[in-house]
Amino acid sequence: MAKAFVIRNQDGQYLTKKGEWVSGKDTTKLYHQAHCDQALNQLIEVNAKDIYLRGTTLELDLCEKRRPIVLEYGPDPEQPDLLSEDAELERAVAENTEAEEAPAEEFTGFIRPLNVEPRMPTKKVESVDVVDEA
Repeated sequence: MAKAFVIRNQDGQYLTKKGEWVSGKDTTKLYHQAHCDQALNQLIEVNAKDIYLRGTTLELDLCEKRRPIVLEYGPDPEQPDLLSEDAELERAVAENTEAEEAPAEEFTGFIRPLNVEPRMPTKKVESVDVVDEA
């Protein structure tokens, strides 16, 4: 039986030929390639546009009409209430923990650009001892 490679994201949705994410129920629209490296190249291109994408390539069997046979459907993006509630809960918990972990920075008079992280963490001075130079 012939094989094909498809792209699946972290939510279980499949990539279409138009670059949209769908549940995989309509296999005529799914992006599929005969070779893994072609599907991997497409995954890299899609990931360049969306840096938060965690996609994988899956090897699926093809039916007689040369369409992939999807065994596990993902959530339907057009009906967001069907998305898994666990994923939404995990995102909310992750956002809360990130907000709690971020320490408040002291104002130093220097305004750092928003898109650049500091290279070295600031050191806290534990003692105020002055060393005499001779």
